[in-house]
Amino acid sequence: MRIEDLRTVGDEELSADVCVVGSGPAGLTIAAELANSALRVLVLESGGRESSDAANALDDYDNVGARRAQPDRLAGDRILGGNSHTWSGRCALLDELDFCARPWVPGSGWPIGPGDLEPYLTRAACHIGIGHGSGFTDDGFWDLAGRTRPADALDPERFRPYFWQISRDPSDPFDCKRFGAHVESLVARNVLILINTTVTHLDTDPDGAHVRTLQVAGADPRPRTVRARAVVLATGGIGNARLLLASRRTVPEGLGNRHDLVGRYLMDHRCGAVGVLEPGAAESVAQRFGKYVVKTPHGRHTFLHGVALSPEIQAKEGLLNCALWLQEVPAADDPWDSVKQLLRGRGDRHDAKVALTNAGLLFAGARRRLVQHTGLPHKLDRIELRCMVEQAPNAESRVTLTDRADRLGVPTVRVDWRVHAQEDATVRRAAALAVAEFARLGLPTPTLFEWAAPDSALPLELTDWAHPTGTTRMSADPRAGVVDTDCLVHGTDNLFVAGSSVFPTTGHANPTLTIVALAVRLADHLRGKVVPSG
Repeated sequence: MRIEDLRTVGDEELSADVCVVGSGPAGLTIAAELANSALRVLVLESGGRESSDAANALDDYDNVGARRAQPDRLAGDRILGGNSHTWSGRCALLDELDFCARPWVPGSGWPIGPGDLEPYLTRAACHIGIGHGSGFTDDGFWDLAGRTRPADALDPERFRPYFWQISRDPSDPFDCKRFGAHVESLVARNVLILINTTVTHLDTDPDGAHVRTLQVAGADPRPRTVRARAVVLATGGIGNARLLLASRRTVPEGLGNRHDLVGRYLMDHRCGAVGVLEPGAAESVAQRFGKYVVKTPHGRHTFLHGVALSPEIQAKEGLLNCALWLQEVPAADDPWDSVKQLLRGRGDRHDAKVALTNAGLLFAGARRRLVQHTGLPHKLDRIELRCMVEQAPNAESRVTLTDRADRLGVPTVRVDWRVHAQEDATVRRAAALAVAEFARLGLPTPTLFEWAAPDSALPLELTDWAHPTGTTRMSADPRAGVVDTDCLVHGTDNLFVAGSSVFPTTGHANPTLTIVALAVRLADHLRGKVVPSG
């Protein structure tokens, strides 16, 4: 793929068969899937090759809702590769229950099912840097990994086993996949990526049914025009809604907003530690709920074993979907961090000293990794019991425009993210059940924080997890959603949306694997729908 800067392109009108706005995992996956096809693909990225304050300032917003982990920033990094520069690499699948309409979760239910995503998961796994696209999140993991299933099974009325897979970057075994770093290695003469190119407005016909051109700007606000047969917005859970709402010169309410749904149903994952274990418990709990290294067709990959609330207890007690796992928090002088720095060529004398001082731990870790195929034994400060809980859709949790504009003239956003008592009740119930389950299995039990106790009236000390979701939700009915099952904006014929903003519900799963699978699916749809220009 070619990468150019808008400043180096002449004043002529830019054109493409497919224009993708945003170069994060969704946008670059679509571009990669359409590489070397008959379609001319143009990817527009607001940032450059490196992060810059000037580009990130375009994401300034007003927060009028619940406390966020980074109150001055939104997920949606303006840089080549998007938020793959800041994600943790944890990959997970939505549960079958997540696609269902659940009576105790108003607004739940997807218009597609897990079977509609299954054909795209293998290709998604290749894009995202994991070994398996499916079949790894429940007891099927043991067969996949060639391991004996534990004899001490979880109580199925309370929990089911759940596994996360950790992305691996092809050029750095200690890092997860950074999409931007691999763009130029893909040979695709039909794909052009323009960096430092911000879309400021989508221009349509009088009815708002067809996008005719995109207005873009670079370092200066001088407008430029892009013409495309199909347009895909892939700017994140906040950015997608912002651009639809801001494109209001012809349609005053914004594009796709005939039923006042764009920006509504903003969800995230509430996440954080709910309790702790002492470092001395690491060995015993890691044998049951630790990390496993598995040989896959694409190399060795790491899996993390945790638990998730069973569908039965969710239905019986009116709980949301929630998962828990153990998170090792390394000490400041953990030798494995020093070893990683040394192997990357970034270490110093201090790292060498730490590694030599802890040679015994390093030897034990090498044995566990190479012989037992489990996670590395770190020098620990503590072990946290962490949770991630979904949110129920709420139309009043939303993104709207302010009266202010950024330096390019695009209205900034007001984020009113709402949290709910059902989430609090779910977290407290799940945490208490986890403690009881650890005790039943004969494992050391976590000590819950006071605010996470079942009878506590204190507010939960959880924050968002930078997974903004739902603001352009998918629905077969235009009165209940913004995009249809093909991610086409209702009421338009050539405007599509990619990313987590189309999710009707979030589940407890990290969203990137589902985002990429939907992007692969959308790319196939575009390949069949868009007629290449002569």
